[in-house]
Order: sequence, then structure tokens, then C-alpha cells
Amino acid sequence: MQSNNFYNFIVVGAGTAGLTAAIVAARKGVSVVVLEKGDIAGPKPRGESMAYYPLLDEILGEGYIESIAEVKPSHRVYHSPGDVKPPGKIDMHVPYYFFEWRVLIDHLVEIAQNLGVKFLFNSEVQKPIEENNICKGVEYRNLSGEIQEVLGNVVLACDGFSSTIGSYYNVDYSKINCPIIKFLGEDANIDIEKVSSPQLYFIGNGDLDYAPNFPPSVAYVFPIGGKKIEAGLMLRMTKAFSMKSVKIPNNEEIMNVWKNLKSNYPGFSEFFKGIKVKYEELTIMPNAGLVDDFILGEGGAILIGDSAGFIDANGSSGLYFGMKMAQVWVNLISDLLVNDQFEWTAQNRKYLTKQFKKSKIYKTINGSYKLIGLFEWMIFKKMRTAKRINRFWKLIIGLLQIAS
Repeated sequence: MQSNNFYNFIVVGAGTAGLTAAIVAARKGVSVVVLEKGDIAGPKPRGESMAYYPLLDEILGEGYIESIAEVKPSHRVYHSPGDVKPPGKIDMHVPYYFFEWRVLIDHLVEIAQNLGVKFLFNSEVQKPIEENNICKGVEYRNLSGEIQEVLGNVVLACDGFSSTIGSYYNVDYSKINCPIIKFLGEDANIDIEKVSSPQLYFIGNGDLDYAPNFPPSVAYVFPIGGKKIEAGLMLRMTKAFSMKSVKIPNNEEIMNVWKNLKSNYPGFSEFFKGIKVKYEELTIMPNAGLVDDFILGEGGAILIGDSAGFIDANGSSGLYFGMKMAQVWVNLISDLLVNDQFEWTAQNRKYLTKQFKKSKIYKTINGSYKLIGLFEWMIFKKMRTAKRINRFWKLIIGLLQIAS
């Protein structure tokens, strides 16, 4: 087994959270290495969106996120079950920038490389290296199949839902992960001049004749420029496990529902007429709740972004929040480094957790989960059916506007 150099930060995963962590660390003058199991950062194609926050100018450069956006809506449009009620147009108060994932990721990599960040691509993390239940580094398998190790003060687990590091420390991802279908299409049946805002379709439990026990869900279409759309189906699992009328579907059943929605669900299916599929996958969105602990074991490893369920549950968006979480944790750790060493004492663990939970970003995400939990209890569990949701549709739209 070969050992590489010692780093202050070992970042596992080269998505937006991991790359932000690396950039922040490098700018603070501390050593950092990024391990990515793919041959490039963020290898899967996808569309994405973010609202503007000052952090984006700080990390990406002033005005960059706006410069790459093809669509910049400031509203969301909600559709009732069966699309039988007038859609509700919700003012989000700020524009949301829709852009190509690859463009953003390549820009982040370029910034990190210019700062001297070391990247280890085709490096799949196998497990943490521990000493007295403190994570001291990770073992990883390189492209040649060799097991190597890298050591450091802190491992930042930015490797997404079902994180290898989190799973090693027995994080129960079944409690926070929700199935989601992600879809990218070209030549969609859409006029971007008339439909530029995200479209979200509520589907209550019992609404689908061909899947009467399907969990409450939200189907969505995001115009991302021209005739291109990002679309998908989010299964809202926060209350589903406690609903007697719900049968948790397997992957085949989820894909069958998705196929039917694209072909015949009122309003939603119109976008898919003549569309060319660019990407389609059943995957996971960790948006049913936060993990119990961000610091794992007796210290040394920290869950960041999706691996911690750190997503805005109201919008099921994690990009900015993962980036901000990464910045906060890198700053907290860096301020406590002494001679390039960090002591994982019980006092330091308690201090770090306390400081993070005092941060504005933690309070925002924690609050979003409480709010969406109440909202989904009311709509998807108490009202539940299309008939009841449609009966109170005006009230629901009013509450959505208040929450925005």
C-alpha cells in the first residue's frame, strides 16, 4: 500500500460542494486534495438552477452565474392534481438562474487548479483510515486497481447521497433519501417566450388509476433555454412511510409511473410531444431530513452537502446550500489549525457543532425541513387525495406564497 502526502483537508467528491471546499481551503493557504471516482468532476449530465447569493460572486467571480444562465425566471408555477384548477404563480422574489451543469463544474475545476489544488481522478474511496475511532485519512482504489491511502487532518465527505464515508459510520440514509427521476430533453414542446418559469405538478396519493398506492409526488418541468427542458418526478417520502394507503414502489414501478406521466398526465405530458431524450435516470435526492450528526465517529470526518441531507426542502435544491456549508466548515476548521495540525478533542467537536448550528445557513435548512414537514403533513397526508387538494387549492397557493 502506497501512502501519499499529508493534507489539511481531504475532499471526497468533486461536485459543487467538494470543489467549493477545495477553493476556500486553497485561498486560506492550507493544503487540500480532492478525490473523485470519475475521470472528470461531476461526470453525469444534468441541468441545474440557483438563486443569486453573494457567495457565488466570491467563489465563481462577480456576475459569473448570471452570465452562464439561459433562463432567469423569478416565479414558480404550481399545478393542482389533474391540472383542473387555475395554476398558482408564486413570486420567489429573486431570479433563479438555469444553466448547464458541465459549464459550472468546469469553471470550478479551473479555479481550483489555478489555486494549486491537487486532484486525484479515477480514485474511488473504499473506507476511512482510523485511529481510536478518529478518521485520519482514506483508502482509495486508483485506475490501476491499486489500493492507496492519503492522510490528513479532516476528511470532508462531499460524495453525495449514500456517502461511502457516511455509510461506514452507519448513517441511515434510508431515513433521508427519496427516489427522484431526472430527465434532460431537447426539442421539447415549449415556447420559452411564453413558458419560462418552472412548472410543478402535485400528485396526491390515490390520484393515479394505474398506481393507486403510489406515494405523493411532484412532477416538474424546468425550461433551461430554447427547446431544452429539465424534468423529473420527486417522490415525497417525508410522510409516506406512515401512510397506510401508500405502498413503497420498487424501481420498475416508479419508472412505469414516469412513463405514464410523460404520455398522458394533464398539462405535464404536453411538454414531451416530439421530445428527444438526452438523459434519463432514476436516482436519489436526500431531501427527507438532515443526518443526526455532521461530525462522524470521534472526529476527523465531516458530512457536507447531499451526504448530510443538506438541501433546501422547500425547493429540493442543494447546490448553493452545499457550497455554503462547505465554506462554513472549512473556515471553522482552518481557524483552529495549530502548526498545520488539528486536535479532535471532545471540546473541539462540541465547539464546531455548536458554531455550525449557530450559522445562518444551518438555521435556514433546518427551518425549511420543519416547514416542508408541516406542509406535506397537511397536503399529502391530511388532504391526501386529488379531490381534497383541489378543494383547498386557493388556500394551498396562498400558503406557498407566504412560505416563499
